Amino acid sequence: MSKSVGLIIHFDEDQRNYLLSEERRGHRFSDALSVHDWEIKQVQVVLLSFTGRTIDFIALATKGSRVVTGKSRVEFSDLVDLDSIPLREVEGLLSPNTKLHFMKSSTGRGGRLPEKTWSETIKAIKEIRPSLVDEIERLISITAVSKYRLRGKVAEALVQEREALGAALDIFSGHNELRKDVLKSWAPKLDNVDNYDYDAMEADLNLPEDSSVSFLSGIPGRYIQEESAIQHDLFNWENEKASLHNMGVSKFEQGSRVLEVVYANKNPLEHTLGVDLIYYNKSFHSFVLVQYKLMKEKSDAEGFYYRPDEQLDKEVGRIDEFQDKVRINSEISGHDGFRLNYDGFLYKLVPNKGLQAATEKLISGMYITNSYMKFLLGGDGPKGERGGRLITFKNSPRYLTNTEFSGMVNRGWIGTSSDQSNSLAQLISEFLKTGRALMVAVEEDTANKQRQADA
Repeated sequence: MSKSVGLIIHFDEDQRNYLLSEERRGHRFSDALSVHDWEIKQVQVVLLSFTGRTIDFIALATKGSRVVTGKSRVEFSDLVDLDSIPLREVEGLLSPNTKLHFMKSSTGRGGRLPEKTWSETIKAIKEIRPSLVDEIERLISITAVSKYRLRGKVAEALVQEREALGAALDIFSGHNELRKDVLKSWAPKLDNVDNYDYDAMEADLNLPEDSSVSFLSGIPGRYIQEESAIQHDLFNWENEKASLHNMGVSKFEQGSRVLEVVYANKNPLEHTLGVDLIYYNKSFHSFVLVQYKLMKEKSDAEGFYYRPDEQLDKEVGRIDEFQDKVRINSEISGHDGFRLNYDGFLYKLVPNKGLQAATEKLISGMYITNSYMKFLLGGDGPKGERGGRLITFKNSPRYLTNTEFSGMVNRGWIGTSSDQSNSLAQLISEFLKTGRALMVAVEEDTANKQRQADA
């Protein structure tokens, strides 16, 4: 018997307007369905029809717990609009045998498609909607690799990029819903994943030599744009833009507020030393910089640890030099200028648990301010069994959690309040020379901008 790998699901007229309304608001909705041979929490790709005559969306579906007799709650997310492909148009591209299976499965309430029929159906949809090929392949990749933890140098770099983007989204939105939608929708290209270990549920993530890729390249296309104003404002120096190995731009909106994210890297991902996040809030006239460091697992008793090295010492020194050059304003000239901490430079130590698709959670790490890091690195800081410098969750308790950090930056409690435009461009220029990748997130309220223009 052929393995069933796909579903076509029809919704009747009574459900149609409500579900489409839900889709417009959040790219997700849920419904109670009879899905007996489908594991709880299992993610798979489904085709959705709201007319019985067309395929309207391709989406991810995740089975939840049982809600009524014979039915379970199914969450539909990451909907990609197929612009109502007629079923007959799909049938016309299928071979005679698979056409019969497709016609049988696509009638009534819909049904499962055998492996060969599903494969031909997806191929036909790609042919009919070539502009959506990347989005369709991203959804299929999620279902194929979501159970595996991805390993390797590339995966380690992307873990840090993922944490940086997730933090920026939490700061911008003030909650975790936007981050959940974006991170849960990320997937690598299937051609870049190999060496599957079915016992450990791990796989290797590799890239072709000199490949140009970033975490942003694996998120939904609706957030991607070719370029933005901050590229010209902050990266437009002589001979600098052309020397960047990789750049990616994403845009997120909530009402009149806009977050633009630019990723820049001078090196191939395999040779990148780490990732930095610069978050600039125009309303508060402040920025925060976070350097990401991976923690290793020492033992069940000790948990994850980070061992400071000379590279960290250099980075702390570079921040001190920057603060000596740039005037940090602590005098308050308005309500938005008040800070609990005017430093704005932090480190996030991230337990290296591997990279995983289809998960929305950030890794529970340690946000450490620059001043606290100096203490930890000094003579009175924590030490390991042999007297060397060692940072763990237990011996360095004055760190911020993900929620504490994003909330404080969101409300402007921490961050610099210096002359932003010049100092931010200078900071980016300096940090691009370190061999690390840089993610710059700029938040702006366009309503304020319009009011200023009208004044």
